Amino acid sequence: MILADSTILIDLSRGNEEAILFCDDARKKGQNIAISVMSSLELVIGCRNKRELNKTSKFLADFIVIDISIPISKRAYQLMLQFNMSHGLIIPDAFIAATALEENLELVTSNVRHFEMIPGIALKKPY
Repeated sequence: MILADSTILIDLSRGNEEAILFCDDARKKGQNIAISVMSSLELVIGCRNKRELNKTSKFLADFIVIDISIPISKRAYQLMLQFNMSHGLIIPDAFIAATALEENLELVTSNVRHFEMIPGIALKKPY
């Protein structure tokens, strides 16, 4: 299983061919694609009306959503203490990174610079 960052979801929702090919290939290889509930929230907040919200809800149903647990919360807090001031880590990215670390998943993102300072995180830029 891999963890897709919000950037991948946004690319997919916009019909980006590289994102579609990457996800199709991952699924053909038997890899499930998970997302943090934080990524779901980021997509929902971008909806401007009920039609977009319904479309987004259907889109997100294709992914395994990993909820925020106590260990993920504690890890996100530690990441914020360590990297907010020095690297500008923001809350959603802290929770996404914490999810990858706590669930021992590779984080797939088109924005590796948001996460590369975090020790032990497995990152992949797929396209």
